[in-house]
Amino acid sequence: MILVYVAEGCPFCQMLLADLQRRRVPHQIVNLTQQPERIGELARWTFERAVPVVVDHERCTVGFAGGRTELASLGLSERGSL
Repeated sequence: MILVYVAEGCPFCQMLLADLQRRRVPHQIVNLTQQPERIGELARWTFERAVPVVVDHERCTVGFAGGRTELASLGLSERGSL
């Protein structure tokens, strides 16, 4: 199962989730809008602060279909995160 970090208002996140559902890929979603305390977890995988982030075992991919959305543009920051 893959781990997917997304945020509300990110069109690339919506496209990724639709693609995963269409292909029936098992995945767990971390919605950073609803769980901003988990933003700090991204540092384990990447220095970038953008979504979507897909973690498949030890491999990490940032973005989908050539695009990504910066967390700051969605009003999300690491303040208050772990």
